[in-house]
Amino acid sequence: MIDGIDATPAVRTQLTGTEIYARSIIDALATIRGTRTMRLYANAVEAPAWLPAGIEWRGIPFPRLWTHWRLRQALRRERPDVTFIPSHVLPVALGLRSVVTIHDLGHRHEPRSYSRTARWYLEATTRYAARHASRLIAVSQSTADDLARFYGVPGGRIAVVHSGLDPRMRPQDASRVADVLRRLNITDPYFLYVGRNHPRKNLGMLRRAFVDARRRGLEARLLLAGPGHDPQSGSGSVTMLPYVSADDLPALYAGAIALTLPSRFEGFGFPALEAMGCGTAVVASTAGALPEVVGPAGILLSPDDPGAWSQAMLELASDAGLQQRLIAAGRARSAEFSWEAAASKTWRVLDAAAHQPQPVTTAS
Repeated sequence: MIDGIDATPAVRTQLTGTEIYARSIIDALATIRGTRTMRLYANAVEAPAWLPAGIEWRGIPFPRLWTHWRLRQALRRERPDVTFIPSHVLPVALGLRSVVTIHDLGHRHEPRSYSRTARWYLEATTRYAARHASRLIAVSQSTADDLARFYGVPGGRIAVVHSGLDPRMRPQDASRVADVLRRLNITDPYFLYVGRNHPRKNLGMLRRAFVDARRRGLEARLLLAGPGHDPQSGSGSVTMLPYVSADDLPALYAGAIALTLPSRFEGFGFPALEAMGCGTAVVASTAGALPEVVGPAGILLSPDDPGAWSQAMLELASDAGLQQRLIAAGRARSAEFSWEAAASKTWRVLDAAAHQPQPVTTAS
């Protein structure tokens, strides 16, 4: 019996990929848990509205060092068969069986995209989890390879479990798309980027490619949607949407000529999977796990070749046949990713970890 799962996904309207993963995998694990008991620990007073029925709630608010002090105390007192950490940070000196999900090692691939403090924290927490967790889950083979490359983790301790696709991410009725675009004041054809405004997302290159495509006759806009995009920094043909509701996002995908995801590194790449699920062509970079997720269903380009991105946008905007072929391939590809499958594989990892010898506590 697995009787302890720790997860601390934030309760926010704009979720990062890690937060999407945490919520989705908890919900899917709860759906197929059978006779297993699940307990959710969080730095909060009240249980979130999305918490699945049947999960025991442990709200243990604490102002500082929550993971390494307050959570560790609670886990040592209640001693779950295994603790599942869905986002990197394993409590120091926990001394209990644990499984940690590692999403990416972006700080290793793109160190200049992170502050010195962020690099130090990510390196310390990832290295500690890599050395001390009973088992590791990597959300892509790319991340698993990085764990072996940078930290020497043997393959037997790593399970690759691809994330799933939100069932809301599916093709949309034309009337629904039109309604959402009208409310968002989008009237022109557009290429779409969904994600944070972060240096490793490579948006400078994307904008250069877009400007070049416009110069060469492209009649479309570039729409950048997600946290950190300042509406004031847009231009005549570039629109910023710092917030799009979860209900509107599928229609925004479905209305685009294509999703553009030019990242210099991705540990998984939810926007690419979501776009394919919504029936949208995908142009993505060859960096990190994106080729693993997109496969042959999209156009994959170097993140350092703006000319190739410019040409791809021109071709997609003018070639309806190409766009439809990519849409069909993307729909088939996205069907290979489900949270039920991810949860089933994750339970196998948790069950195996629960029967490993208990680790020795090395510090108080």
